[in-house]
Amino acid sequence: MNPINRILVVVDPSVVGRQAAVDKAGLLARRLDASVELLICEIESALDDEVLTLHAHKTPPSNTQILDLLDALAAPMRGQGIAVTVRAIYGESLHDSLLDYIRGSNVDLVVKDTHHHSFAKRTFLRNTDWHLMRSCPVPLLLTKKKEWGQPAVIMAAVDPIHADERVAALDRDILQWAASLAGRLTGELHVIHTFVPTAFAAAVVAGRQRMAPEYSEALQVENSYRFRQMEHLVSAYGVAQEHLHVEMGTPEDCLSETVTQYSTDVLVMGTSSHGKWHRMLVGSTAATLLESMPCDILIVGPFDDAQAIPC
Repeated sequence: MNPINRILVVVDPSVVGRQAAVDKAGLLARRLDASVELLICEIESALDDEVLTLHAHKTPPSNTQILDLLDALAAPMRGQGIAVTVRAIYGESLHDSLLDYIRGSNVDLVVKDTHHHSFAKRTFLRNTDWHLMRSCPVPLLLTKKKEWGQPAVIMAAVDPIHADERVAALDRDILQWAASLAGRLTGELHVIHTFVPTAFAAAVVAGRQRMAPEYSEALQVENSYRFRQMEHLVSAYGVAQEHLHVEMGTPEDCLSETVTQYSTDVLVMGTSSHGKWHRMLVGSTAATLLESMPCDILIVGPFDDAQAIPC
């Protein structure tokens, strides 16, 4: 049985017409033989960080209007034989209400459109997408308007150099989801590892403007070592060697450049829980990439060992 049986789509009632999240969830549902639930969360407090209404500064829609909107979005999928349910919920906080609902449901994947956030929201990390990225108990696909290519290009971002088994397990989960998505979409699977070279850091500490020959040699050795570790990590997933990318630089720069170079449709990456103070910093790679990436991002969090992974 396919472990992705139910896909939850968070619908934005402020958008008139087609929504990328709905379209892509429908495509996945057909390929995975899954059902879809379309959900709108209406916010009771005007002070919430992302208040969703059908039209700004107008009377919020009635429950009948909301359900009519959801039924209109569901109609094309139902016409394709996909089982679709619709639901409206209400709460004082969008992200809290969504997370409470997701935790109490049996969904296997959440799909939501994303958009650019203001500098203030990025600084204080208050937007709903960020909260979902940090706390969603199941994989979260954040979609943009760009349609997936034919074939779709799926890129998994991993870190094969670590001593933490929890990180290793997360890498395996990322690769499983990326391989499953590429397989279901008959797409290409790429894997990328980014790093800041130890040799470069040593040169900076030594106060050198240019790398001495010994640093350059060390850089080549480190790059080769990381590539071999990458090959070992992906050996079970049938990734072509030309689709393995070991890039030197910051994750934000390397991922952005590589995603663009290979016309990536979905970047699959992990996120993990950090301390209270970390959550107040503007440094989360996933949150930063959400703003800059031209492609969709599938966020995979740390899972319990018993949780099913797509095959």
